[in-house]
Amino acid sequence: MASDIRFVYFDLGNILVSFDRNLASDNVADLFGGTREASDEILHVGGLQNQLETGLISEEEFAQAVRDAYATLVQPNGMVATGDIMRAISDMFTPIESMVAVLQSLREAKVPIGILSNTCAAHWNWVNGRGWEIMSGPFDVQVVSYEAQSMKPDRVIYETAMKLASECLAMRPGEGDNAELRPEEILFVDDREENVEAALAHGWKAEVCLGGEQAIDVLRRHGFDVPLASTA
Repeated sequence: MASDIRFVYFDLGNILVSFDRNLASDNVADLFGGTREASDEILHVGGLQNQLETGLISEEEFAQAVRDAYATLVQPNGMVATGDIMRAISDMFTPIESMVAVLQSLREAKVPIGILSNTCAAHWNWVNGRGWEIMSGPFDVQVVSYEAQSMKPDRVIYETAMKLASECLAMRPGEGDNAELRPEEILFVDDREENVEAALAHGWKAEVCLGGEQAIDVLRRHGFDVPLASTA
């Protein structure tokens, strides 16, 4: 079955790489002599991580906020460096290896692909600095929230992704008069329902899934002859 999809966007977390937020909280707790629960409260409950991922605060401001919060909970044992905090929140990812062949299959079929992710520079640099094949690219478009200063499911990041995908297609050889990309010609896979609902509201095709068998099933149902996940 031929596909009417002309651009595929992948979320990063739980689609191309899995992650364990508890591990990040444990890493930060180890730095300060605290607990997972305290770290989770500091990083996530108050929205500090989201501020970093939206580009509203710098890494130094983020780290100082973590230091200040922990100073009210435990006796400081020396200065915890910003770089150590950034590594602690980032060392929680694992590549989803079954997606490597999927991406390569789409590239060989000349299907433009992109990443559309809520992430911060520390996380983005970490996953791109591990030498993982899943991140080796090339990706035709990369839309990350800290650069777009907008997080899914907010409107702006989808508008940015639509614009960049359209520009990508317009520059591809042989597109000619068919270069203009329509919203319904984008397929987006993400592990969060609210992000998929926002994509659907923009006219995209989108489905909730996890990387691996579920994502492969979505792509095959949309007409892409991607390889099945190995059961070995």
